[in-house]
Amino acid sequence: MRLSIFGATGPTGRRLVEQALARGHSVTAVARSPERMSLSHPQLQVVRGDVTDPTTIAAAIAGHDAVLSALGAPVGRAPVSLYSVGTANILATMAQHSVRRIVCVSAGGTHPGKDPNNPVFFEYVVAPLLLGRIFDDMRRMEDLLMASNTDWTIVRPPALRDTPPTKIYRVAPAYSLPKGWQIGRADLADFILDTLDGNGYHRQALAIAY
Repeated sequence: MRLSIFGATGPTGRRLVEQALARGHSVTAVARSPERMSLSHPQLQVVRGDVTDPTTIAAAIAGHDAVLSALGAPVGRAPVSLYSVGTANILATMAQHSVRRIVCVSAGGTHPGKDPNNPVFFEYVVAPLLLGRIFDDMRRMEDLLMASNTDWTIVRPPALRDTPPTKIYRVAPAYSLPKGWQIGRADLADFILDTLDGNGYHRQALAIAY
């Protein structure tokens, strides 16, 4: 398949690029700073694009079979709109170029209200102080995907770790999983790429964790 990957130079996006190439896909890696992509491969094209400016991403989407989004905003207390604005622009560009498949990384923290599967410290300290604005914008992103005519899949990981792949993880239609507090980026990428191989997770929002 010919894949367009957004957030390609981030820690999760880089894993997606590496593993997509290893599976034989052709990859267009989209990044605001393409020079940060050190990987070189005959099936890899790295292009400059900013999801907040739709004129810069059309060429990265046209003619592709699927879009993978691993956008990431800085953690902090500043307002966040990257996920919703960027996804709105991606969806509009996909519609213009008749690209239907999109798999998007969100987070279990988008659960409305308190999530009983999350640790108390996370729910009452980490989420409201550091991640609340990111989760709010991710909810807006999810709403846009669910209202679209695309063939979408939303993947909601918990805390992400740079650990070796295990290919042993749990997945369910949910915001989070009981005691599912971690997932490796390599296994997250593995599952995302599996969704392109016809595993049936179409128009579903899924929690993934060990």
